[in-house]
Amino acid sequence: MLEEKAKAHAIDLLTPKRFEDPGVAYAYQRAVFEAVASGERPPTVSITPTALHVGVTRRDTRRRGFEGAVRAANEEGYPVLVRGAGGGATAAGPGTLGFSIIRPSRPEDARRGVGERYDEAASFVLAAFARLGFRGAEVGEVRDEFCPGDHSIRVGSFEGGMKLVGIAQRLTSRAASVGGIVLVHGEGDLARVLGRVYGALSLPFRAGSVGSLSAAGCGASVEEVVRAFAEEAGARYGATPVPVDGRLMDLALAGRLDHLVRLPA
Repeated sequence: MLEEKAKAHAIDLLTPKRFEDPGVAYAYQRAVFEAVASGERPPTVSITPTALHVGVTRRDTRRRGFEGAVRAANEEGYPVLVRGAGGGATAAGPGTLGFSIIRPSRPEDARRGVGERYDEAASFVLAAFARLGFRGAEVGEVRDEFCPGDHSIRVGSFEGGMKLVGIAQRLTSRAASVGGIVLVHGEGDLARVLGRVYGALSLPFRAGSVGSLSAAGCGASVEEVVRAFAEEAGARYGATPVPVDGRLMDLALAGRLDHLVRLPA
């Protein structure tokens, strides 16, 4: 298992506070990924509260209606950023957090391990939820959900359930990352902006598919969920908490506009 392999070497745990600028958050995540890929830092688990934004994929940027989707998100107060991982459009706000598990990898290993990494991330999430006393979630897709995938974490059935966590991966020739967005509260606002974005892209979307831990009956705060994920990373991987160093922050600040979608006036 990937969990057992991780324990064979050091793994860092980064838990920075919320980046108020989502562009800085994206550039930070890219800097961590590239540092792991180059061997400058060991495998790393990163867990952080998220800033208000809509995240899209490169594939989304080529869809008909993309400009309208960006305008709709901007009208709702959500900047739009292009992320490195796959999947579909997501929305984040003060009631969400992101996590990622990043390891160096060879091209052949990265491709072979796709399913295993999805299983690992889902197991990691469910174990972290259990630390909060919440055991009502399961792995499975929800009909007309945002960022659709069969490794979503849901409550309820495929037909009428709601999604609590979306999971995606990023693969390069030197590293692989699996992670996702965890919805703690504020699902109504997220459903509204996602409805406009998916509508502009002419993609299926059901507002009721957007859930949260709060809507599922778990009263944990974002900070408590971050702590549960960090505790699970320590128990599962032996991950050691380390501070975000100055060089990493410099790279994050320098790249804060690199992922932002800016439409012509």
